[in-house]
Amino acid sequence: MVKVALTGNYGSGKSTVLAIFKRLGALCIDADRIVAELLEDGDVLERIRKAAGDGVFEGDGLSKNKLAGLIFTDGAARAAVEGIIHPMAIGRIEEALSKSGAEVAFVEVPLLYEKGYEGAFDKVIAVYADEQTALARLEEGGVSRESARQRLAVQMAIAQKIKRADYVINNQGDIEETARQARRIYEDLAGKGGRK
Repeated sequence: MVKVALTGNYGSGKSTVLAIFKRLGALCIDADRIVAELLEDGDVLERIRKAAGDGVFEGDGLSKNKLAGLIFTDGAARAAVEGIIHPMAIGRIEEALSKSGAEVAFVEVPLLYEKGYEGAFDKVIAVYADEQTALARLEEGGVSRESARQRLAVQMAIAQKIKRADYVINNQGDIEETARQARRIYEDLAGKGGRK
């Protein structure tokens, strides 16, 4: 199996690209979805409460907006919460990969380089969109420009990710062009499915 990490910055369109690979028939794993599932687990929530405090909760439930507001403005809180969530998410990803007989698997990992996870993958694809495009998309999705800038500020510059990646998808244009780029990469990787 060729294990491929799909990364890029906030608002670059990683989830869109992952969906394209899924339509092409590839095994696709969304780390953000795994994190969302973990954030519904009572034991995980109790650990987050101890690490981040009651302020990120509303009633009995976690406020994802309040949690995001905290972790993108407080480095210590971010490290504490990520220290709880990330090992569990990686464990679930590894389990899903080990159970699959797929030749190529794509895993969306937003903080791949920031957290040093690239060694767990055979190849890396960086999804790119310039900051103005990303900010506009995020605003359309209901994320304020200030919040989006805070999140972008804690990520490695996209230019560095592009330099380090094996493949790059420019996701600034229309979906058909993005799909063409993804298809070429998938065909290349599928040809390497029996290696490494």
